[in-house]
Formats: sequence, C-alpha cells, structure tokens
Amino acid sequence: MGCRPSPIAAVIRVYKFERATIYTDVKFISLSLYGRYIDDAWTLADNRETAISLFNNIARQDPRELLKWEVDFPEDGEFTPFLGTEIRITDDKLESKFYRKGTRKDITLHFRSHHPLETKVQTVRNFYRTAEISSSNPELLEQSLAITDRLLLANGYEHPRQFGEQRTRGRLTKGNNNVMLKLPYVSETVSGEIRKFITARALPIDLVFTPGTRLRDMLCSSRPHDNLECLAKNCNICERLQKGSCNTMSPVYQITCLLCGEIYVGESCRSVHDRLSEHSRNANNPNAPSYIDTPLAIHYTSRHKN
Repeated sequence: MGCRPSPIAAVIRVYKFERATIYTDVKFISLSLYGRYIDDAWTLADNRETAISLFNNIARQDPRELLKWEVDFPEDGEFTPFLGTEIRITDDKLESKFYRKGTRKDITLHFRSHHPLETKVQTVRNFYRTAEISSSNPELLEQSLAITDRLLLANGYEHPRQFGEQRTRGRLTKGNNNVMLKLPYVSETVSGEIRKFITARALPIDLVFTPGTRLRDMLCSSRPHDNLECLAKNCNICERLQKGSCNTMSPVYQITCLLCGEIYVGESCRSVHDRLSEHSRNANNPNAPSYIDTPLAIHYTSRHKN
C-alpha cells in the first residue's frame, strides 16, 4: 500500500479471487460471516480448518502466487489485532479496544506545529472519539484512552484530554449566504484579531485558515511527470507565457487582451500549447465559420472590428 492506487488495485484484484471461490464454494464451506476491508479480511467459521481452507482457496486464485494470507485466531482471553482495533472472544462475547501497531512511530500533528488551533483540537478530539468507538466496555475504554494519552503526550500535548475539550469556533454552516475567505495561517494572535474585526462589523464572511506554504510545497513537485521542455518547432506560445510550460497538462490559464485589457480565464484537459494555439487561431481568424462562436472570436469581432 505504498502508493495511492494500491488500495484500489487490491480491492479489485482480491474481489476477483473471491468471486471464483467464496461465491461459488459457499455450499461446501460453512461460513457465518465473511468481510474484507481492502486487503484485511475476517470470517466466522465452524473451525480453524474451514477458515484456513477458505483463505488458501482465495490465495490459489492468484496466478502469480503473490497473495499470501497471515491467519490469526483469537485465543481464549487474548486479543488479536485487526485494523485499528484489538478483538477477543470471551464467554461468546466479542470485545474490542483501540490499537496501534508496535511498528508505528508515535508521530501525529505536533502541538508546536504551524497549524491553526482548531486543527489541533479536532485532531485530539478525533483520537479520543476513535478510542471511545473502538472500546466495547468501560474497562477497555480506559486502556484505549491510555494509548491515546501516550501518543499525544509524546507530541507535545501536556494535558491532552483537557486540550480536546476546549471550545473553538463553530463549524461552517451549510446553506448560509456568507462568503468563504481563505487566509494563510500566521499565528493565533493574528487569527484572533482578524476574527474580532469580522465579528465586530458583522461581516458575512466564513473565515478559514490554511497551513500556508510548507517545506513539502517548496521542495516537492506535485506534477513530476510534466515535461517542461517545449517540443514544438518554432513555438509562438512559449514567448507569451509569463510562467509555466507549453507542455503542462490540464491548465487553468488567463489571457489578457493587449488592446483593451479585458481578461479571459479558462481551463482545459489538454496541454497549454494545444489550447492556446487554438485561441490564437480563433483570434487571428474571428470571422471563420468554425471559429465565429468561440470566446476570443466573439471578443475581437465585437470589441475590435478593425
């Protein structure tokens, strides 16, 4: 699961194997329950042999023999990890609690990170909410909360439970007529002063603070496969670009008329070169039958007839 398409590929591939086994062998394999989340599956079977046979049958559908299941069975009184929980069966009852793998580093959003206070509070609340949902009884809940406490203490939150209970500004209300204003986060002092200004004047603004520019934004490219070198011969588009490359795909662009200063903003799923070349042809031949209804042709025939 090291890249974004991996979960989708796992879902599709394993489902293909399941169709050839579970949905055809159900008459011969006694199952009370079977489920799967991406590449983690669970089942309730009559005995261990049935469960192992089920997963082996699924794995045998892989022609490349890359699918290998690790089957865990809950022992009496012992917990078995599954996803973000640990589960056990005692006296025919299923119990669960919050779980973090031992190989995972105790790293989350740090208290001293350059993020708005609301973001940190919501992060802490979500951890405690997950601990509560994952716990099946009060005793296990305390164990889950202790795990969460250790994680947050390791990330600079001195009193994490009290930190998560503090009040913050309310969530944005859907359906109102307010304008959303996004500003880069600077500090809590600056954010507070801006909120006071908006509240004191009853401005119809929903204020949202973003983390701003991060090291990842400065050092990493989100479009590493764009070829920045123009491959067109005698390209007349590159010299007109203020920034970017002719080969950039799916651009949002702005064209400014040098005669009147009017601005046209557009977007395209094609490259910058292909789209702007088309605009150039439209502007140079605005009366051509195939161009007459295009935006730049309409602009030049209505504003610059001569």
